[in-house]
Amino acid sequence: MKKKMIAALLCLGVAAAGMAGCADQGKNSADQKTQEETGKDQETEEKQEEKTYPELNLNPTEAMSVNTEGIKAASPAEFTLSDEEIAKLKEGNYTAAFCYHTQSDTCNQNKLKAAEELLESWGIETVSVTDANFDAATQTSQIESTMALEPDVLFVMPYDADACASALDANVKGTDTKLIFMENVATGYTSGEDYAGCASSDSYGNGKACADILAKEIGYEGTVAMMYYDLVYPVTNERDRGFRETIEQDYPDIEIVVESGFTDPNDTGTVADAILARYPDVDGVYASWDIPAEGMIASAESVGREDLIITCCDLGDTAAKSIATGGMIRGSGAPRSPEQGQAEALLAAYALLGKDMPSTFVTPPALPVIQSNVLEAYYISYGAEAPDWLRQLAQ
Repeated sequence: MKKKMIAALLCLGVAAAGMAGCADQGKNSADQKTQEETGKDQETEEKQEEKTYPELNLNPTEAMSVNTEGIKAASPAEFTLSDEEIAKLKEGNYTAAFCYHTQSDTCNQNKLKAAEELLESWGIETVSVTDANFDAATQTSQIESTMALEPDVLFVMPYDADACASALDANVKGTDTKLIFMENVATGYTSGEDYAGCASSDSYGNGKACADILAKEIGYEGTVAMMYYDLVYPVTNERDRGFRETIEQDYPDIEIVVESGFTDPNDTGTVADAILARYPDVDGVYASWDIPAEGMIASAESVGREDLIITCCDLGDTAAKSIATGGMIRGSGAPRSPEQGQAEALLAAYALLGKDMPSTFVTPPALPVIQSNVLEAYYISYGAEAPDWLRQLAQ
């Protein structure tokens, strides 16, 4: 009897052990399944957290710049003239004069051409155009001699904002001449009081375009350097701010490792050499415009960094060629020169008519340029078809 009971107990023990083993196996299977599901969930979350970036907007419709007075830019499209207003301009027999800090670059030449053509269509005669060739004393003298002609409208592109203010104080303030600034405003001058308006390119937007293009070209991560114009010059200051803020705010995996300034645009080689000596593996470089970018190209080639990626503002021949062929300069933010010249003329017309302006700061939107739109962008920027050499390179 005892043997039967012992045998029965043994059987129950074996059964219990088997059930416990099954339970453990079930628990292990459940744990493994839970771990697998957790791993899949984590993988899904990581994929969801992967950063995505919007496609480059090659056709922005709104300017982003704000001038030194904090005035937000209006588009030239917001300025219109009726037939009656145009007739009134023609009856006025008005005259206009231009005082540029330089007429050596194609952008300013195209702005002047567009402004003159529109003014002429309204019967406004251009009686003088001067070029200070980047010299403050020369511009001061030219403002004085131009005002001897008593123009109804004076367009001024200041080189030295302080010196320009002194010249305008002595020769323009207190006269009936309507003052229109191009690009920059003289120090201490207030819109609506001391001058009628200012037309500029969308400097901030073009700097942002450089940042967006450079970020995409380096894969949205890495290190970049800035070569910036180290003077108080609102146009380039805004470009640099647009680039810097866009990188810092929109691209957390890109670090600006150095910001190196220059004051002589034709002697940027030493600045470029210093950047590459300190950061030989930097992924990209931004330059305030295309001429200093050329200095960086030369420095990069001298140390075998043909893989360096550069963006800059403006669209000179070197930049256009490099963009078209996939060279070091991969993109730019370019001015819409004809539209800017037309904006200058529209400001003058409104001032002569005493018409309320949508804004005293007028700016066409930025113009991002990459390889796929370089020919179209060239036409928009210069108001002329791209030259044959560029068309051949872009094929």
